[in-house]
Amino acid sequence: MLFVLQGPSGSGKTTQAAHLAREKNFEKIITATTRPPREGEMNGRDYYFLDEKTYDARLKNGELLAPTAIHGAKYGIPKADLLSIIGSATRHAVVVLDDRGAEELRAAGAYVIGLRLDEATRHARLIKRRDEDRFDKEHFKLQCDAIVDGSGSEEAVFDALNQVVARALIERER
Repeated sequence: MLFVLQGPSGSGKTTQAAHLAREKNFEKIITATTRPPREGEMNGRDYYFLDEKTYDARLKNGELLAPTAIHGAKYGIPKADLLSIIGSATRHAVVVLDDRGAEELRAAGAYVIGLRLDEATRHARLIKRRDEDRFDKEHFKLQCDAIVDGSGSEEAVFDALNQVVARALIERER
């Protein structure tokens, strides 16, 4: 089953996806991006960091799904990575996307979980990671299959996320 985590900058999407990807039978789908890596990020582990020309060529060749641009960078999911998991009954995947990409994959059967938090908490997190340029409020029009409060501790958010995922997997088996 494909799970999509979606939410504003600072909501903990990437952190929670990494936690979920460590669970049994779960993987994190790695997204391609044209943005530069942040400190500690590695190509092929956190993102596929591509230059604009390579990204555009892969998109034109149909190699990227759910393309989007946000905060001046382009993002897309490598189609081959996604297809290798979608057909599996025993493997599950998690991917982080904005609302446009999440909507595209939700239409294809993905289960979308929105991480939401209040603006004060979001701003504090952005300051902590030195991402103040993302202070503008982000608006989401996507209907999620479930919402998780992302304002708690990392552990509390993961516990809530894990409960939502467990319920979705049980419902799918019915």
